Amino acid sequence: MKTQILLNLACSLSLLGAVTVPAMAQQVPSVPPQPQAISQEITIPQDTAIIVSFPTPVTVDVGQKKDYPLTLPLASAIKDAQGNVVAPENTPVTIILKPTDGGAKIIAQSLVINGRIVSIKASSQMIPGTTITHKRANDKAVENGSVWGRITGSTLGFISNGDPEQFDRGAMLGSAIGLVSGLRSAENTRIVQIPQSSVYVLSLEAPIQFSGR
Repeated sequence: MKTQILLNLACSLSLLGAVTVPAMAQQVPSVPPQPQAISQEITIPQDTAIIVSFPTPVTVDVGQKKDYPLTLPLASAIKDAQGNVVAPENTPVTIILKPTDGGAKIIAQSLVINGRIVSIKASSQMIPGTTITHKRANDKAVENGSVWGRITGSTLGFISNGDPEQFDRGAMLGSAIGLVSGLRSAENTRIVQIPQSSVYVLSLEAPIQFSGR
């Protein structure tokens, strides 16, 4: 009889444990895993060509030794190391035209990718300049002398009531003034002319790396 009671009690306790343990387990709240932010690094290889075009003609006086800033559109899309387009055609590129060695180079400084300005370092081959030759100094002096001679001679002749001697003296004085002013005139100007729709290929000095976020 005692054995039967003990068996019934053991069965009751085991059934109670089977019911209460899951109930307690259900009271523990589950913590969902937190998503981790992934920063995608985009790389544009160094051998990528940066191709720009000039929508309007540009003329630069390279003798001034001044940098000329411009914004140009990409003539061809730029792709990353995986072949994905990161900068489509017509993306704005900020450049300067830098006078160098009698010509000029195109130096790219930045481009706009996904609405952000990304710094780059890329340059073109030298664009040769053209020398515009003005009138030679002695030719200019002779021309100036003739003009000034007529002006000064006419002035002195008018003041002296048409005295021919005064006219000749004025012409000689005017010619001297003209010769001096002519010898001071500039002779050559070195310019770089870039026609409309010209396309130039710039080479990157280093890979471009930036975050894609």
